[in-house]
Amino acid sequence: MKRKILVVLDGSDQAMNEVKYISHLFPAQKTEVVLFNVKVDLPEPFLDLSREPGFSSSVASANAWAYQLNSSMEKFMDDAKKILTNDGFPPESVKIKIQSKKIGIARDIIKESEKHYSLVVAGRTGASNIKDTIMGSVAAKLIGKIPDTPILTVGGKPASKKILVGFDGSEGAMKAVGCVGRLMGNTDCEVTLCHVIRPMGIHYGLTKYFSSTEEARWIDENKKLIEPAFKKAEQRLKSAGFLPDQISRDILKKKTSRAAALVAKAKKEGYGTLVVGRRGITAVEEFLMGRVSTKILNMVTQAAVLIV
Repeated sequence: MKRKILVVLDGSDQAMNEVKYISHLFPAQKTEVVLFNVKVDLPEPFLDLSREPGFSSSVASANAWAYQLNSSMEKFMDDAKKILTNDGFPPESVKIKIQSKKIGIARDIIKESEKHYSLVVAGRTGASNIKDTIMGSVAAKLIGKIPDTPILTVGGKPASKKILVGFDGSEGAMKAVGCVGRLMGNTDCEVTLCHVIRPMGIHYGLTKYFSSTEEARWIDENKKLIEPAFKKAEQRLKSAGFLPDQISRDILKKKTSRAAALVAKAKKEGYGTLVVGRRGITAVEEFLMGRVSTKILNMVTQAAVLIV
């Protein structure tokens, strides 16, 4: 079955980077892409001013600006489609949808996302870099308001096909692995399952009270606990079309921050995509994983982040 993904575009350079990222990462023959834009028309009260003396020339200028903006967006969407079709996506699998704003840009995107999409893709920054400097604006609203569909934010120009999955063995982590398999299986992408072991007693501020022997035993026990989950995740990826040599695992030890450890590894080793689940092992862990994903989104500016 083809996977249907919603790609939110606003005509910016970063939006075109989204398209280029998709074109080299997702399997062309198994992916249906909807290139989506919400355009902002001139408000009715402004148009009513055209009947008032002295305002007709201003309204005419605004209409000309709006026409040019729409024409530019249509060309942008055509160029985006060409990038995908040139990389092997069948023309019938790439659809362009431009609609006028109905409620609000973010809410209109959310409404569209409810139409059985496997993934929603949005740029980290948009036409206005200032308002999007801190992970805010439309992308952040989507992450907060679309809880059941994976969200992929793209920052910079990620070209690497290396994928780093933050893995704790939880149901959320397994869903993240399953999502990577569904979306990117049967490609030449490489996946690393990365488990972070934090120091013993870090939740209580008691780390200094444990000996090196106790810390070593703590690490060994954590390795044993995560091993069955690693095997299950690897099998899931293989079933989705990944070859054994495309899958690896890593355990980062004595890291006080999961988010910082994952981001540091991604930067150092050239990963283009980081993947994290929304939910952890327990109610407390679920809250902590929410913090991990938020931290990663705010720390990563030149890569893609997939929240499942």
